[in-house]
Amino acid sequence: MDVLEEEAVEVKEKRPFPVRKLGFAVLALAVLAAGAFFAWQYKTKSDATAAGDAALATARSYAVTVTTYDFQNLDRNFADVLDGATGEFKDQYTGASGSLRQLIQEAKATARGTVVESGLKSATVDRAEVLLFVDQSVTNAATKDPRVDRNRVLMTLEHHDSRWLVSSLQLL
Repeated sequence: MDVLEEEAVEVKEKRPFPVRKLGFAVLALAVLAAGAFFAWQYKTKSDATAAGDAALATARSYAVTVTTYDFQNLDRNFADVLDGATGEFKDQYTGASGSLRQLIQEAKATARGTVVESGLKSATVDRAEVLLFVDQSVTNAATKDPRVDRNRVLMTLEHHDSRWLVSSLQLL
């Protein structure tokens, strides 16, 4: 082996580090990670938006359920309210329903709720807060004309077993 061959062998063994290839690999990995992150953020926001829309629709329907009753059909009215309730609100309503039932029956009262307006205050995939403006037209044996109560309600809903249920209902 002569000197030139020895230098050629040494040159082959001392190849420069492939910085350019490593740079492209790091850049590609960063682009993929950013893409995955933004896709995850979009899906999370999209899921929360869909959940909020579903919770808002449930809240509007439930507001009518909870503000509509007829003294002749209280068992069904109360069962419907309890069916859409959970947690603290369900416990409170169950506790108050006995005395409420007596008052409604004695007054021979009927009520019909109408949601005037509603809006989503906040929402995640498993919890939402909804603000509702609900008019309730109430009649009873003692009054000739209906009385309209204009209720402002903050409703908290929780997602349980594929359903939105009301866990808190506050009159504002």
